[in-house]
Amino acid sequence: MNNIQKKEINGNLLYTGISAGIRNLLEYQDKLDEINVFPVPDGDTGTNMCFTLLPIIEDSKIEITDSVDVTANFIADTALDSARGNSGTIIAQFFHGMRKALSGLEVANINDFSNALKVGYKSANDSLLNPEEGTIITVMRDVSNIAQDLIENENLDFVTFLNKCYKEAEQSLQRTKTILKILQKTDVVDAGALGFVLLIQGVLNSLQKGSKIQSTHLDISYKLEKVEALKRDIDFTIHNKFCTECSISGNNINKNELKQLIKHCGDSMVLAGTSSKVKVHIHTNDPGKLFQICEAYGKVIDRKVDDMTKQENSIHHEGASSIAIVVDSGADIPEEYLSDIQIVPVRYSFGTQQHIDRVTQSSKDFYRQMQTDSNHPKTSQPTPGDFRKTYNFISSHYNNVISIHLSKKVSGTYQSAVNASKKIKKINIKIIDSYTASVGLGLLAMYAVDLKQEGKSYQEIIKLVNKKRDKTHVYLVPDDLSYIVKGGRAPSKVKTIANLFRLRPVLGTKKGQLKARGVLYGKSNTVAKLSQYLVKKLDSEKKYRLMISHSNCKDKGNRLLNRLLNCDLNIENHYLIELGGALGAHAGPNSVVAGFQEID
Repeated sequence: MNNIQKKEINGNLLYTGISAGIRNLLEYQDKLDEINVFPVPDGDTGTNMCFTLLPIIEDSKIEITDSVDVTANFIADTALDSARGNSGTIIAQFFHGMRKALSGLEVANINDFSNALKVGYKSANDSLLNPEEGTIITVMRDVSNIAQDLIENENLDFVTFLNKCYKEAEQSLQRTKTILKILQKTDVVDAGALGFVLLIQGVLNSLQKGSKIQSTHLDISYKLEKVEALKRDIDFTIHNKFCTECSISGNNINKNELKQLIKHCGDSMVLAGTSSKVKVHIHTNDPGKLFQICEAYGKVIDRKVDDMTKQENSIHHEGASSIAIVVDSGADIPEEYLSDIQIVPVRYSFGTQQHIDRVTQSSKDFYRQMQTDSNHPKTSQPTPGDFRKTYNFISSHYNNVISIHLSKKVSGTYQSAVNASKKIKKINIKIIDSYTASVGLGLLAMYAVDLKQEGKSYQEIIKLVNKKRDKTHVYLVPDDLSYIVKGGRAPSKVKTIANLFRLRPVLGTKKGQLKARGVLYGKSNTVAKLSQYLVKKLDSEKKYRLMISHSNCKDKGNRLLNRLLNCDLNIENHYLIELGGALGAHAGPNSVVAGFQEID
């Protein structure tokens, strides 16, 4: 910055400083993830703070002017729109408070900036249901207090002012080790608080034209083994497993009222934003209930639900677990494999009612609603942004990713994953087209997990999964073709002809496309006829892994499974699970899917 002795800054100088702070934070992203132990040790504080703030420096050039007011508005709006995680949402609300204090100003003097720090702290503090001492909010308060004391000195310039604020922030950061019990046990500073201090440090560095004399004073040393040991700490339990977020757009949103309504949904709540746009973050066991409450206040968008128990477990993987297996929720997978697989959810909607597959609505409720709701569910593939969030999280804990997805001939999910992977540079990501769906995709993911556990290398797993695609087969028999017609997967004449001649088509994937593979004659004894059909398709000399999924008709699925097990087939292992919404939206209730995978 030029003219560093000046006692006021304009919009460009403000933006340059904040940008330098964000870049400084980006350099320490992995360290923040490693020391993230509060409120839960899910290893994503650095990722979330960077995800929140990175758009400020990526999307900025046409927005920045000399006006402090305009620049502060851009920073606050951008942070709020991209806010993610507990600390990310808090820092977004801090910038919102600063924006309010700097409103209408072309330039800001030290008094103005000090006031902005105070209002920023108060805004962030008010966004929390139960502010916790020894966290980012403590450091914000201490910086705000020292800033208020400093304005009594009329001879201060911005460099001296920020340098003193930074020194207080550094000392406050070190004190977090002594306040929270969980930080005392792990002997680390609070990760979110460190992120805030790194922002201030970066701003100060830019003011001092790259001088790094203060950087040597920031002690962030820690022993990783103490953090890793937290998983075995008998005093620690995740009570609310889903880190849940959404944005609400509306008119005159009563944030205090909304806060009181949702506080019973879980813990670690942050409610940020304005009267027209609110960002909600909470840890809960019932994301669906939270979204229903939020819908009463406006349009709910950007719904995000992360399983923190899976995130917490992932930070402790070693050896072969440097390989992460990722699928979309178009895969139907037995429960015993879920802890080893990262899932990017498909979304669907009944009219204006939106859901995240298997998170905000159970499969049973999904099929019940299909039978009673005049709106046919419309599925939407995960966006590149959804995949980017997952890959960013994984990049903090793994070196390699194998991402296996719905056939690109039936869904755009594969392309979304490809587009997202191009943005992630620090890990290896291989996107695989499964050529299949449902239990077929699930079987491929399970095979990848088995190979990883056998100690196969990254390249070996990719090669073997690709070969296994041609040895994985899926067969679907819809109970009612109305749903597949409504979903656009078949013309209405197919239903008309099938009903006229009392036929039940058997659908399956072939070279990635969902096609008719056969037909069952007559509408009765479907299970017996399907089992006979499948026995003819399989080789009694080969070994198979079998998986049956059902759409709210477990008894029907059980009968099919038992018939196949009693046939002359060599089935090594078998599973019965529920059919998810990705294929279920087209199959409809009371349908069954059979998946076979040849075992070498």
